[in-house]
Amino acid sequence: NIRHLLKLHTLRSDRFIHNPLSNIIIRKRSFSTPTFNSSTKALKISHLDFNQSELRDAYFTAAKLCHPDLNKTKSSEELSEKFLEITEAYEFLQKQLVSPQTKISKGQNNGEENVDWDNYVSKSEEQVYRDACQEILGLDAEIVEESKRCNLFRDWLKGKTDAAFHWNNFFMLHGGLAPMLRRKKVKSLGSGQYEGRRRKRNMGRGQYIPKP
Repeated sequence: NIRHLLKLHTLRSDRFIHNPLSNIIIRKRSFSTPTFNSSTKALKISHLDFNQSELRDAYFTAAKLCHPDLNKTKSSEELSEKFLEITEAYEFLQKQLVSPQTKISKGQNNGEENVDWDNYVSKSEEQVYRDACQEILGLDAEIVEESKRCNLFRDWLKGKTDAAFHWNNFFMLHGGLAPMLRRKKVKSLGSGQYEGRRRKRNMGRGQYIPKP
């Protein structure tokens, strides 16, 4: 239950502890529906034949430029709004790359489940992200990644609270709302390997098993 998850993992900053459920509904921003042209313009992508790696790099660059330390001319509210707008642009283009003909509804992870992120997230990049989650948010990276995929949490990020600004500022410098963890691959023994090991164990007990 994602609501229970958000209750358990209270959002932290240096100055406060804030429960996101307190104003997740009443403080909500709405953005215009992104289009292909508006999305490429928002991410400053000049050519139409971009790939996953180029889209990801463009998003990271645009997200960093929304951080208050790199943009002194706008307020925290304006920068957070800009960050969430370019995030919508990135995720719109992400869908187009994964499956241009398929409409992916809200809650379907924007097609990211169909992408092998091991090809785009390096081990060192993942480790930096894990360290930042612990040092800045006080949370395991897996919890942060799960929160990114939660529509309730994403709605809360649109709120005009100090806690929402704090989390948005973190995401601006650490990959936005794009996946930042490599997938763990489970190693399994093939049936032949398993039978071979079982044969050896049984033979050690004095039993004879004929070869096939």
